[in-house]
Amino acid sequence: MIDRPNMPAGYRLQVFETIDSTNEELRRQVTNSVLPEGAVIWSRIQTAGKGRQNRVWVSEPGNMYCSVLFRPQCDMASAAQIGFLPVLAGYDALSELLGKNLPLRFKWPNDLLLERRKIAGALLEAAVGQNGVPQWVIAGFGINLNNHPAETRFPATNVAEATGQTIAVESLVTAYCRSLARWYDTWSKEGFAPVRRQWLAAAHIPEEPLTVATANENISGAFKDLDEGGSLVLETKEGSRRFAAGDVYFPENRVILTEEN
Repeated sequence: MIDRPNMPAGYRLQVFETIDSTNEELRRQVTNSVLPEGAVIWSRIQTAGKGRQNRVWVSEPGNMYCSVLFRPQCDMASAAQIGFLPVLAGYDALSELLGKNLPLRFKWPNDLLLERRKIAGALLEAAVGQNGVPQWVIAGFGINLNNHPAETRFPATNVAEATGQTIAVESLVTAYCRSLARWYDTWSKEGFAPVRRQWLAAAHIPEEPLTVATANENISGAFKDLDEGGSLVLETKEGSRRFAAGDVYFPENRVILTEEN
């Protein structure tokens, strides 16, 4: 029997041993019934996990796979900012359970890195309602606790390998959902500003060289800012560029860029 993590007030957990995808299960439920905000799906295994741009998310036992349903009262552009909340919550949860000195960093738009290797990522999905207001937003998040795929577009690692420490997935789900609830409440009441401040405090450093891979091109430059809407601002040879979507790589990832983009 699976131990049940403790949920914050207003959040209701459904637990699965195996599922195709926690995001897909929430999508099915919210499509077929009136599902309230705060519904949480957690599974030990995903058989068809997915990441951004429909990439496969390898979902072996021992990691965390969790999706949460939100119903924000805002336009779709603002709702996209919810994608930053899972990485902030993951940062808080791992710092709480493993120590404040863990070298965690954010990579735009919604990846969490440990020693410049990916340990976690978010997938945001939404349905548009009347007048451009989202009917619902699903925030999926996966954290590599005990294993990670060997071949990935961006180098990956897992917490146990990188730190030598292990934590129970149940404890991580509890800490993650508590922090996610706090950040969602903060964002709902105060907007994106506090989210942006926290993200910038542990993200790309000023002038850090980055390459953004879009659907059509790779653009290199120096990190300049995260703007008030959540877009990445890069200083390039042609001037400042803003990106609302794309994949970020570091200079040492140029082989990956050459091979896969």
